[in-house]
Amino acid sequence: MDWSKTKTIFIIVFLILDIFLLFLFIRKYEDSQLETIGDLSTTERLADENVTLGELPDVEESQSYLNAEFYRFMSSDLQELEGQNATIREGLIVESVLTEPIAIEDPEDPEELNDLLADYVFNGGQYTFWEYDEEDNQLIYFQTYDDYTLYYNLNAQIAVQLNENNEVISYEQTYLTSLEEFTEEQELREPRAVLETFYDRNLIQPNSTATDLTLGYYTLFVQETNSETEAVATQVLTPTWKMTIENEDGSRNELFMNAVDGTIYDMSQVNLDFEQLEEDDETAE
Repeated sequence: MDWSKTKTIFIIVFLILDIFLLFLFIRKYEDSQLETIGDLSTTERLADENVTLGELPDVEESQSYLNAEFYRFMSSDLQELEGQNATIREGLIVESVLTEPIAIEDPEDPEELNDLLADYVFNGGQYTFWEYDEEDNQLIYFQTYDDYTLYYNLNAQIAVQLNENNEVISYEQTYLTSLEEFTEEQELREPRAVLETFYDRNLIQPNSTATDLTLGYYTLFVQETNSETEAVATQVLTPTWKMTIENEDGSRNELFMNAVDGTIYDMSQVNLDFEQLEEDDETAE
């Protein structure tokens, strides 16, 4: 027997065995780590990734659903609108062109337009500034109810058009009327549960803080009822949480959730183009 060759074979065999055992050890260790992570509660994982709930204002514990009707504008609604030429499209949209452009200083925070809305727009005091749409150079306002914002509602908004000099030249408006709360109040999800749900859906990054939680309303469904004279389109709106998240890099994003059943709303998919409203109205007819 060639002892030198035999020894070499044994060394190779034991080396392969050692590598195999090392592989099994690493595999077992990784599996145990995964099991540990899987055993962690959402609360523990939030703490592990430094996701925190900031000092939030007192929030509602219960709220009612809301019923509202699409408002169909009449020519009499436009008679007191000064300094503009206003018309009605499809009964649902006021389209107005200002006689003289109105300059604003900061499209991101157009405080000077508050008086304009109150004085020159039909029930303009019931709307609140939402955002500056830089792509379309528009200021977007959402209608409110009892200080609650009606989030992303095509039937309850104003789109103010600016020119290249940041001057207001026109606007389009829709409006919800006969807003009425349902008798029975619904229990709302607590702030901690809202945060944990967003985190479980991978919508919150590590080292982030929930800095604000605000209750508003979002459309649950639309229905049409027929009266003796005309068809009446109505909406049922559900209480909806808007949670503001401040990320590690200083950026912020807003997340929306049905405050009653926990459904998460992706507002990036909502179409707020008034042309869509006209198409929907034609389809309903």
